[in-house]
Amino acid sequence: MKRRTRIALSVISGVAAAIAALLYASSVQAEAQKAQQDALARYGGEVVSVCVATRDIEPGDVVDESCIAMEEWLASLLPSSAVTSMDDVLGKTATSRIPNRAPLSAAYFKKDENAVEVPSGKVAVSVSSDPEHAVGGALVRNAVVDVYVSRDSIADRLVRARVLDTSSLANGGGDISWVTLAVDPASVKELLAATTQGAVTLVVPGDLEQDEQGGAA
Repeated sequence: MKRRTRIALSVISGVAAAIAALLYASSVQAEAQKAQQDALARYGGEVVSVCVATRDIEPGDVVDESCIAMEEWLASLLPSSAVTSMDDVLGKTATSRIPNRAPLSAAYFKKDENAVEVPSGKVAVSVSSDPEHAVGGALVRNAVVDVYVSRDSIADRLVRARVLDTSSLANGGGDISWVTLAVDPASVKELLAATTQGAVTLVVPGDLEQDEQGGAA
């Protein structure tokens, strides 16, 4: 067989394969649409246009136009919080897995109010504390603090950190018994060692500019 003929046959085979793939995709889509129309005809009722996933959307994925589309569904088959406008979810981050073809609802984007959000480049570490060593317990989330450890009558500043949570905030009141801080990964070992060697005190600085020892968390 001549080389030119073989090349021509290869090109034809490739085009045929591409056409077959497109026809198969179109067939699958047509079957899905037919099944949907059959369900509408079978059950009747009010039809609502809602957002559905066009592929599996994993937790942490940001929703964009490539993964959702508008489709008509029976209102009686939808969750009460079904999304009826793409603008309501575009740019949002999924907090749970959204299966392909599933109608989007608020439940897929629900955030755990007690979840700790750790700033990029930091790690979360909890230390024991009490009102005496935590500014009387008057710490709020995102407050910047200097962490000191007292040993042999000397107080050393270890690191500057950011408050992520406290036992008082998490429990809705009561005296502080622990504080969760965002610190540099390199500071964790020293901070944990300090908690076993002496009393850790959290101090709210008046100057929040970064410094060489720790910088603002």
